[in-house]
Amino acid sequence: MVSKELIFPKNFVFGAATAAYQIEGGRGEDGKSDSIWDKFCDIPGKIDNGDTGDVACDHYHRVEEDVALMRELGLESYRFSVAWTRILPEGTGHVNEKGVAFYNKLIDGLLAAGIKPLVTCYHWDLPQCLQDRGGWLNPDSCNWFLEYAETLFKSFGDRVKDFITFNEPFVFTDFGYVTGSFPPGIKGDYRAKLLAAHNVLKSHGKAVRLFRKLVPDGRIGITLDYAYNTPATDKPEDIAAAARANEFWAGWYFEPVVFGHYPVSARKWFQEQGLMPAISEEDMQLIAEPIDFLGINHYFCNYIVADKSVPRDEARQVFPKRNKTDMGWPVTPDGFYDMLTYFRKVLKVPLLITENGIALNDIVNIHGKVEDYDRIDYLEQYLAVLNRAIAEGLDCRGYYYWSLLDNFEWAAGYRGRFGLVHVDYDTLKRTVKRSGYFYRDVIEAKHQQ
Repeated sequence: MVSKELIFPKNFVFGAATAAYQIEGGRGEDGKSDSIWDKFCDIPGKIDNGDTGDVACDHYHRVEEDVALMRELGLESYRFSVAWTRILPEGTGHVNEKGVAFYNKLIDGLLAAGIKPLVTCYHWDLPQCLQDRGGWLNPDSCNWFLEYAETLFKSFGDRVKDFITFNEPFVFTDFGYVTGSFPPGIKGDYRAKLLAAHNVLKSHGKAVRLFRKLVPDGRIGITLDYAYNTPATDKPEDIAAAARANEFWAGWYFEPVVFGHYPVSARKWFQEQGLMPAISEEDMQLIAEPIDFLGINHYFCNYIVADKSVPRDEARQVFPKRNKTDMGWPVTPDGFYDMLTYFRKVLKVPLLITENGIALNDIVNIHGKVEDYDRIDYLEQYLAVLNRAIAEGLDCRGYYYWSLLDNFEWAAGYRGRFGLVHVDYDTLKRTVKRSGYFYRDVIEAKHQQ
C-alpha cells in the first residue's frame, strides 16, 4: 500500500526521463553524424572501462518496446531529448528526414499510449562539426541553436506542447571547460566557461522568443542542475557561505533566467579577475525572456561551512555520514526540502522536477527479478518531501524519475544503474525492477484517491 504521504493532486504529472546519447545508440545510422560525445568516447582513458554510447540501450531500434514499457509502468509523461546530429547532421542547413521520422515515430507512439511527451532540445550532444568551429565559444552558436530549435518546433510542435531548451548548462560548461571531464575536455579555463555559459543562455532566450511565434499554445522552460548548497550548521557565517556557494554554482544560471541578472557577488569576483565576457542590457533581457516553467534536476545537496582559505566563494563542502549511491552521492532528502522551500519563496513560475533518482548496483536474481528496495526507500523519502513542500504552497506540477532505463552515464560509463527498468547490456533485455512497479502504484494511487 502506498503511504498517504505519496498521494499527489490529480493534476500532478508523473513521468520518467532519458537523454538521446545515453540510450539511443545507432551511431552513424540513417544519416546521423557524430556528436562531441561520440568523439570524446573514442579517446582512450576518458570514459570508465572504455565504454561508449555507440549502442547504449539500442533505443533507436527498440522504440516500440520501450513505449510499451512506459505504458506498463503507467507513466503519464516521458521526457526525452533529441539528438541534434540526427536532425541536422551538418549542424545547420540540411534536415535529415530519417532523423525526423524516428522522433515522429516515438512521439506518435507516446500519444497513442496516452503519454505526454516533454522534449529537451539539447542534452549535451553538440554536433562535432560545430565544435570544430568553436562550439559554444563561437558567437554564431546562438544562431546555430536557433536554427536547430526552429526545426524541432516546426517538425513536432503540432503534437508536442512542452519543450525544454537546455539540460543543465552548468554541467556541460563547467565540466567541459574547467574540470575537463566532459567534452571538449578543456581544464581550468574559467574565461571560456563563462563565455560558453553566456552564449548558451542567450541561445535559450532566442529559442523562447521563437517558440512563442511557432507554438503559441505550447509551454517552454529550461532545466537547471541544482545540487543545492545548504549550511552545515545554523551559524551565520555558514549560512552566508552557503548562499555564496549557490551564487557561484547553480545560481549563475538560475538568477539570469529568473531574476534577469547574474549573481551580484559572483559577478563582481569574476569581473575583478578579468574573466567576465562582455554583457549588454539587451543580452540580459534576452536571457530573462519569460518562461512557462522551470525544470530542476536534483540528486543530492552539498553541506557548506565557511572557509576563507577557499578562493572565490569562501565556502567548503563537508560530507555527511549518509548512505551513498553507486555514484558516491549522499542521500539527502532534508537538503531537497531546503531547496524546495527556497523555490517556494522566490519562484514565480511553476516548477517541474525533471530528474531525481539513485544509482544502485542492481542485480537480476535467479528468479529473473530485480529487488531494488533501496531505490524504493529513496523514492519514498524524496516524494514525501516533495508532497510536503506542495502542501506548504510550492507550485510544482510534475516529477520525472531518472531514469526510465539503465543507461550510459557519461564519464562513468555503464557503472551506475539508475533505471526503473534493468537493461542487460549484453543481450539488451529489459526487466522492470520492483521499484518500477512501486512507482506504478504511486501513480495509480493518485488516480484512485
